[in-house]
Amino acid sequence: MNSCKANSQPSLKANGYAISSKEDEISVIWAEYLYNHLKKRCAEDGIVVKTIDDKNKKSFAGFKNIQFEVNPDINYDYCIDHTSEELYITVRNKETALWITYQLISNIATVDSRFDVADLPIPLIDFDSECKSFDFSYREPYFRPNLNEEYSALIGTNNVERDWGLWGHNLSKVIQDPSIEDVYSLVNGVRNRDQFSFSSPTLFNNICEYIIDNYGDGNVKEYRFMIMPNDNQLVCTCPSCVALGNTEDNATPAVMDLIHKLADRFPGHMFFTTAYMTTSIPPTTNLPDNAGVFISTVSLPKGQTLDDSKASVKAFSKQLDKWSKKTSNIYLWDYAANFDDYLTPLPILYGLQKQLLFFRSHGVKGIFLNASGYDYSPFDDVKTFVAGALMMDSEINVKSLCEKYLEKEYPISHKLLSDYYLSAEHQFESKNKAYDMYGGINQIISSYLDVDRFIQFYEDLIIVIGKTEKEESDKLHKLLTALTYTRLQIAYVRNDKAWGAATKVNTELVIKPEIERYINNLEENTKLRGLGNYKESDGKLDNYITEWRKILSYKGLKNTLMGTTIKISSNSNESNDIYMLNDGMLGFSTDYHQGWYLSTTDDLAANFSAEKLRSCSEIKLHFLRMARHQIYPPEKVILIVDNIEIKSIDSLQMNNYGLIDECIIPIDFSLAKNIELKFIRKQGNKSTIACDEIVIN
Repeated sequence: MNSCKANSQPSLKANGYAISSKEDEISVIWAEYLYNHLKKRCAEDGIVVKTIDDKNKKSFAGFKNIQFEVNPDINYDYCIDHTSEELYITVRNKETALWITYQLISNIATVDSRFDVADLPIPLIDFDSECKSFDFSYREPYFRPNLNEEYSALIGTNNVERDWGLWGHNLSKVIQDPSIEDVYSLVNGVRNRDQFSFSSPTLFNNICEYIIDNYGDGNVKEYRFMIMPNDNQLVCTCPSCVALGNTEDNATPAVMDLIHKLADRFPGHMFFTTAYMTTSIPPTTNLPDNAGVFISTVSLPKGQTLDDSKASVKAFSKQLDKWSKKTSNIYLWDYAANFDDYLTPLPILYGLQKQLLFFRSHGVKGIFLNASGYDYSPFDDVKTFVAGALMMDSEINVKSLCEKYLEKEYPISHKLLSDYYLSAEHQFESKNKAYDMYGGINQIISSYLDVDRFIQFYEDLIIVIGKTEKEESDKLHKLLTALTYTRLQIAYVRNDKAWGAATKVNTELVIKPEIERYINNLEENTKLRGLGNYKESDGKLDNYITEWRKILSYKGLKNTLMGTTIKISSNSNESNDIYMLNDGMLGFSTDYHQGWYLSTTDDLAANFSAEKLRSCSEIKLHFLRMARHQIYPPEKVILIVDNIEIKSIDSLQMNNYGLIDECIIPIDFSLAKNIELKFIRKQGNKSTIACDEIVIN
């Protein structure tokens, strides 16, 4: 961070404010913008004026002269020269001009009550004399609040909808005539439409026409364009791509040749590829100044300090170093969410600050912080604001900024919200554990969710909502609805224990009455509050509620095997979750995290005593079937009683109910001592067996 600060700061408070600018066109435009927007927020006339002439200077005694300049040639993002009588502001571009305009308006309002800024974010800077460059030139916290283009401009963040002409795997959008063959790859001598030929003149022309027609040549506004292969391992080996250097597993040469051509054709735009799959190898030549690379941080631990002594961090640093020799425009595709649970509060800000400092030290220029996107997540408003601020200045005081933000946005409830969220940040930081980006409730509790603290916050939130009005009340009701999902998650895994969903009566689970109340509240409020999903993939809250309704419909969940110790003789990687096999709670057919014992390493074998099963006559098993996650029912279930194989049930003999396969095994337990169930996994590919319950009655 570049900075040169004065030792003292004059006050912005003045009798009035006179706005002027340098005489160049762009500076005049932004001075006029500042004048108009500052003036309309003042309750009194004559407080905001334009340039004061020497003739009428006495009439404007005590006014602060504010001069605005936009100068793309300065070495900083902005410079401020502030004296008791004058404030001189210079910015590099119009994006910073917009941001600093509202920073100034908000700052003036903090010392001058004649101005109304109730709708503006709290300011980040104090307008002391200094010159600064932002830590990252591209800053995007991909939470729902930031997708509001007007808001993201106010807080100085980027936005995929506003700043990108092509984003992600969308190159196919530019192809005008899909029947033209040469835009597609040639693989093993055969034309393959699943990938592109990046040396194709037709593809280049199509991209150029797409840019001109939709975004212009870049002289008015700069856009960014992602030029990347489709998400597969295919590489074009047509003669022209091979001549550029392509091999069967390396598409970098042809992709970079296309980027060079586009960057030369459109010097006002920027072009990026990704260091991913077939373009993971850096090019042999340097990239143009208006080109760069996206690198994913998926291999890094999330939410903690990055230490180069760890293998994953060391490998990532080497990757950054290799690409930094070819381009100064390194952007990171970073992450700040549990994509299998958007609704359980995840404290990300302390960890993000540590990692941004690491990225800054390695010369990274841009951050796309992939989070809950278009879906709501608790505290996404404060996370958006503070994450954006951290990308400007990674050394800001996170605690102080969270408190100030919440105090302004939640005037009645801010202390409750601050105390809970910041205590979660602090507790998670003290554990120094990474969080799982695709974690279920058990992983969440073991890493970042303090159950007792959460329950207290949930109950306190219900009380404080009654003291709030209008917008604050609406936002808190939305938060409470989201947290009701987490409350049900806790109830599910706590079973018959404290905060659990059920009471155990002998070998039967009886669902507590309050669970239906939680489900009803969640169902009634999801659409009313604009909540649709609780996770990234197949995560509709409607489906989640339906699964809970199934559990309620059973009235009582009976399993004589409850309370009996089950031993797993196979090398399962989920051995801590054995309790799921006889806890009485059935798994959710739409979510492999919800109640399923997962075995991923080899064939699964479960052993248990038959001592309490003498009067039983049936074993019932449920297996999950989710091909996209490579979860399949076992090929065969083998029943072994006292070391003698009694039955073998083939997968074709099981009953299929969509995502669930049910295996029913009649058995006489009257003389049995020990039972073993062997689950033989699907052959050929690495697969997972998911079993929710061994039900014996």
